[in-house]
Amino acid sequence: MKVMRSVIIEAPIDTVWSVIREFDGVHRWNPGVSAASLERGESTTVGAVRKLNIVDGSVFRETLLAHSDLDHFYTYNIIESPLPCRHYVACHQLIEITDGNATLGVWSGEFDCDEADAQQLESIVGDGIYLAAQQALNHYVKETQ
Repeated sequence: MKVMRSVIIEAPIDTVWSVIREFDGVHRWNPGVSAASLERGESTTVGAVRKLNIVDGSVFRETLLAHSDLDHFYTYNIIESPLPCRHYVACHQLIEITDGNATLGVWSGEFDCDEADAQQLESIVGDGIYLAAQQALNHYVKETQ
């Protein structure tokens, strides 16, 4: 299954990237994450493992698979979560919008799941995680600029 959401973030790409580039910094701008910590590695080093405490009490553990300051993206997989999916790999990428002072945030993921869970996961991952987090990122960047 593939899920993707995109949002226009009202700030230059370098500003937005400085907010999201650290793998363990997501709790600063994403209100769905109450705490984030590294269990292994450094915040921008491939192989780093982060633990996310989610506001609903659940825990996610994820591995940083790729990270590029030049291309403004990071890719990660989930190694532990309450989501009913398998082989989850996602990418959070920023694209410069050259007409204006804005950035396109694109968050996409692929995973396997049972057919019975597909519609629910489309909503949870797409809207509850990707869309809501990027909307919060836009608000955070506007407030802290």
